[in-house]
Amino acid sequence: MTRLTHVKHGPYAPPVAVRELTAVSADGARLHVETHGPDGAPAVVLVHGWTCSTAFWAAQIRDLAVDHRVIAYDQRGHGRSPAAALCSTDALADDLEAVLAATLAPGEKAVLVGHS
Repeated sequence: MTRLTHVKHGPYAPPVAVRELTAVSADGARLHVETHGPDGAPAVVLVHGWTCSTAFWAAQIRDLAVDHRVIAYDQRGHGRSPAAALCSTDALADDLEAVLAATLAPGEKAVLVGHS
């Protein structure tokens, strides 16, 4: 996996994930997912907007991961997630569902944060 290396220092440098994984959406789209912060801490899921990636959230991840488990993923066709044939609001909802299923325990709650 290629890390975004254009920013190496400062608040916009992407933090190193505690764990990286691939979530598979309902239509087979593969999504790059990373987790930051301590296991067992309250979960926060960051969903970036169009033309961004997990790197967009660098400063927020760094601050939140002190006492939260932060989950960030690259939307299909963004960052380290390959493009998929279908990109609709239903497909994006399925993607989020796949990320939640891959990272949260059954019944676990999370705060969802997004921007567009």
